[in-house]
Amino acid sequence: MKVQIYALTNVQDAIDTVEAGADLIGVVADNDRRVVEDCTSEHAREIFAAVEHKATCVALSLGVDADRIGRMLEITRAPVLHLAARDLPPADIARIRKRVGNVKLMLAVLVDGPGAIAVARERARLADYIILDSGSSAVPITGATGQTHDWNISAHIVAECPVPVILAGGLSPENVAEAVRVVRPWAVDSFTRTDKPGQRGIKDPERVRAFIRNARAAWTALQAEGHGAG
Repeated sequence: MKVQIYALTNVQDAIDTVEAGADLIGVVADNDRRVVEDCTSEHAREIFAAVEHKATCVALSLGVDADRIGRMLEITRAPVLHLAARDLPPADIARIRKRVGNVKLMLAVLVDGPGAIAVARERARLADYIILDSGSSAVPITGATGQTHDWNISAHIVAECPVPVILAGGLSPENVAEAVRVVRPWAVDSFTRTDKPGQRGIKDPERVRAFIRNARAAWTALQAEGHGAG
């Protein structure tokens, strides 16, 4: 069971999160829509430099411009690009993929109903990872709502997806074990529910540790029961 923690905004939180056992850390490194907290690409690079030999660094872009995204990756040197914009048709995703070269692509899928299954199937053809998340009609991106979605739909996607699937959306130390049991993803992700109360983007070290501990314990229990994880 892999664990991804979003959205780191300072070096010390990144170090503490990786020392707690996180496998992937995410930073909002390209935010041309200004809908969530972000870092500059240069600051994202500082965060990644502190932990890149101990965890996989993921740069989140909320935009759709291939050249802008490419320039961000040249600065951050992140090995994984997470695209969260919902208005990205396959042709544009393919264009971005060509622009970013060997960087792996993590594509967000909004789980807002059974239609998400077809979207995930389509995006899996273009992705190295799929991240299943919640969203709001008020913003054009997927994620950062702090809300859960229908895990049964996510479980269906995990069961048929040919690439690793990360489950996100309102996951916390309190509910991550049940999420792992129901969905059986390759990884789980937490952003808002491991932040300090009222300090969005600032991590609560104890909640991060509890999230990682509970996710891994649930995965170990599944393995002991003979159930494979996604």
